[in-house]
Amino acid sequence: MKKKGDIFTEERHRQILELINDRRRITVKELCDHFNVSMVTVRNDLNELKVHGRIIRTHGGAMAIDGPALVPPFGVRKQTSAESKKAIGKAAAALVNDGEVIFIDGGTTAAEMPPHLVGKKDLTVITPSIEVAYWLVVNTPFNVYMLNGFINRRSFATIGEPYDGFMSEWIISKAFCGAAGFTIQEGLTDNHIGFVEQKRAIVKKALTTVGLVDCSKLGKVSLGTFARIDEIGVIVTTGGIPGEMASALKARGIEAIVV
Repeated sequence: MKKKGDIFTEERHRQILELINDRRRITVKELCDHFNVSMVTVRNDLNELKVHGRIIRTHGGAMAIDGPALVPPFGVRKQTSAESKKAIGKAAAALVNDGEVIFIDGGTTAAEMPPHLVGKKDLTVITPSIEVAYWLVVNTPFNVYMLNGFINRRSFATIGEPYDGFMSEWIISKAFCGAAGFTIQEGLTDNHIGFVEQKRAIVKKALTTVGLVDCSKLGKVSLGTFARIDEIGVIVTTGGIPGEMASALKARGIEAIVV
């Protein structure tokens, strides 16, 4: 009879996911005992699942990702909370001044910004988004730079950390970044390691980071942090910000715009 420790890696990963999704949180020791494998094996399993965006790695274990691990295609996500995204996109565009260098990320919320930038002068836009870049090139005279990287078919955008030599001299006035979650403790988080790496690099180059998060994302944590709370200048959201979070933002000098 085959022991737990003898099962194939793929099957163990599937069972680990089932356990985490069922319990919501689990420790390395619990998994070692359950599968009769070493702590090194379990840590390797968890790290691989983290890389593929299936779990959130914690100190001493792992926790489930809120919502489905598989990110829906861009077109599907764009229709979700469409009115909220349009309102956030319009408010975000109002923060842009003539002559600025800005970053617009590859998410569906930031993709609502371009139509509201028409009429501004001398803008330079950096983006990983094929949709955003195409729209701006066709409809505006702005300078447009596409970020290098692997193209993610679900987002129509490049992902992964940009080549440092490409960005070494950049100074970005404002970086507009959507997120899968936002908390005071973890800052802005996203659900794909490629997006996390990309936006983390951009945030380091930005004078101001603007988080674009509808109210359903407030209080949630996703796969990885790309902007810590002390790296965020503005949060644009919908509905309302919980009192405790609003007080924490104010105490840290972070502007909160509710649309």
